[in-house]
Amino acid sequence: MNVSELLGSFKACEGVPVDAASSPDEVDAAWCLRFLRAIRDVSFATVDESGLPSVRVIDVMAVTEDSLYFLAPRGKAFHGDVVREGYVALVGQTSDYRTCRLRGRAVRPEGAELQHALVDAMFELNPSMNLIYPGDARYICDVFCITSGQGEYFDLGRQPIFRRSFTFGPGGGAGVAAGSVRTFVITDRCVGCGTCAARCPQGCVKAGVPFAIEQEHCLHCGICQEACPEDAIECKRLERREEDAEIDGR
Repeated sequence: MNVSELLGSFKACEGVPVDAASSPDEVDAAWCLRFLRAIRDVSFATVDESGLPSVRVIDVMAVTEDSLYFLAPRGKAFHGDVVREGYVALVGQTSDYRTCRLRGRAVRPEGAELQHALVDAMFELNPSMNLIYPGDARYICDVFCITSGQGEYFDLGRQPIFRRSFTFGPGGGAGVAAGSVRTFVITDRCVGCGTCAARCPQGCVKAGVPFAIEQEHCLHCGICQEACPEDAIECKRLERREEDAEIDGR
């Protein structure tokens, strides 16, 4: 693929406004990748050579419907972390408290010709990079892409809050972590006393047999579990399809 073809695929995924609240109906994996691109300067976390966590602000250089691209100069410790570990986690937040995070496998597309084409496309899409790496200095940068992962969009700026998990890429993020979402579930031990609903700060526990938590509005704070007199609320890790079932069946 040449530079113009790469630019065409990248430009098709530009344009999500970070200053406008999103509709819950439009939030999916592709939208979340575009949202991170719109934020651009996000925090990337890696594990360093000593096994300690490390975090840096890195630019999201481009996205497609199912991939996120970033640069790493070969002399940087960040480059070494990505090559050695093969995974990154990242998070970005807007001024109105909308957050998107993801973690996934980062791969370096192979071949000098493809790397040069990708670097040229990144620099054309992000012209300020030419001030930092003028001319051929740009080719000290390697392009990495995340093509498989999982994440979550979290909007604290609305009431009740809204959250949605997502996966993307081959296997839907399989291998990134077992169990994609840590959440709370009310079991059949519920006696319907309503203590959890009364204590929930977001009002997202609804009456029923048993009571049910609206997962897309849950803070995951654990107040309901601590308050339940019957020990009927469990903290679980749900696969994405299980979380969807919890939402659909509320």
